[in-house]
Amino acid sequence: MRILEWRVPPYDNGTYILHDEHRDALVIDPAMGEREVIAAARELDLRVVEILNTHGHPDHIYGNAAVKEATRARLAIHRADAYRLGPKRPATQLQIPPCDADDLFDEGTLRYVADLEVIALHTPGHTEGSTCFYLEREGVLFSGDVIFNGSTGRWDLPGGDREQMERSLERVIKLPAATKVYPGHGPNTTIGDEVENLRQLQRAGILPGLRV
Repeated sequence: MRILEWRVPPYDNGTYILHDEHRDALVIDPAMGEREVIAAARELDLRVVEILNTHGHPDHIYGNAAVKEATRARLAIHRADAYRLGPKRPATQLQIPPCDADDLFDEGTLRYVADLEVIALHTPGHTEGSTCFYLEREGVLFSGDVIFNGSTGRWDLPGGDREQMERSLERVIKLPAATKVYPGHGPNTTIGDEVENLRQLQRAGILPGLRV
């Protein structure tokens, strides 16, 4: 598996392409990096099979429609966040073209690309359907806005919940310490590197119910 990654302005979003040796590919969170994603797919002659959204916030889904149109890929999101994609989505300052999901998932293995075994971990707290994508064989986690390098996602936005975020963080932190984390914003990290950061947040009373 090869991972292509970008940090795209103006919100420093992590945007990713994963592809196998047959050049079948997944896109995770096009964000506002649709030009980069489309250009890379064309340059490398990738067949983008599916676009995966970690959650439905505008800065992560902005490029869905453009990437879908250019690549003919399908679009997938956790069913609890599906309402955030279509014309009835919450109001936002960003003018985002409506782009409904083709596929909805809950939890478990996603087999959109046969050689890429992606496990959807439902990790609510930032949004109702917030999801991390875990590739156990490769030791990789795409964490969306659940855990970052040195911090965690917010839970004070509509659909957020601190106690759910605490339970979700407890879940991801149980993954192997060497697991490389590709977050929704900022630099990459590892699960092991974030354990002490989470303990500090717990001791400071920011995440008082977190068990780390």
